[in-house]
Amino acid sequence: MKQNIVVATHHKTGTVWMSTVFKAIARRLGADYVDFWSHYGRLDRVLKTPFILLNHSSIFARHASQLRREDVRILHLIRDPRDVLISAMHYHKKAEEPWLHETIPGNSQASYQQRLNSLATVHEQYLFELEGATGSTIEAMLDWQYDRPNCLELRYEDLWADRSLSVWRQAASFLGFEGSELDVCDKCFWEHSLFGQASRSNRRHARSGEAAQWKSEFTPELAQAFLHRFPDALQMLRYEEDDGWIESLTASPKLQARASTAP
Repeated sequence: MKQNIVVATHHKTGTVWMSTVFKAIARRLGADYVDFWSHYGRLDRVLKTPFILLNHSSIFARHASQLRREDVRILHLIRDPRDVLISAMHYHKKAEEPWLHETIPGNSQASYQQRLNSLATVHEQYLFELEGATGSTIEAMLDWQYDRPNCLELRYEDLWADRSLSVWRQAASFLGFEGSELDVCDKCFWEHSLFGQASRSNRRHARSGEAAQWKSEFTPELAQAFLHRFPDALQMLRYEEDDGWIESLTASPKLQARASTAP
């Protein structure tokens, strides 16, 4: 590895996918794999060349200088915010992550997950999620600095469709892998992709990796609520040129049906 690597993702944009891929790469190439938030307070002492650093929120705070290092290349991954909303809401209803079970102040001593599951309809659950965790995720995608010369911007959708591994190979080359290292990268990517030979743990984690789920899940009402909260997000992230996408939506009875609660 001639470069150190920073992988910056967001919640439900392929974080677990990239984590398993880059852990495998680091293991096979003898690099240190470092989880950003697990080592936040001692990051400067932990990072030893060559390293692969993964940040699942793309918020670097006091460690932003790591992104400006001359020996660092960055891979930043985003996803259509509408699909992030769908994936996150269903995941948060059943996931075991500790923060989902912590009491929300001023919310009748209920946790985030309890509050989400208490809502009567799927539509209401999406609205709650839009104002909650997913809202913060979309804000982080919008706040990212997109003009870094040492950063490759990628979309989850492009990687998901990359059955030939051509997009992935270009990304790996940009990150500084070369020669036989690229073959290792290809093998790790295929082995840990949902469309390849993904591990059972990845398949359990992912509800559905398909792109453009919003086309069958969004109603006009949910779309209007989304635009009220994030009026220009889809244009800023270049997923839409305007708001014409709403015209293709139809009412979905399942969004108005009573929501099922997590076990």
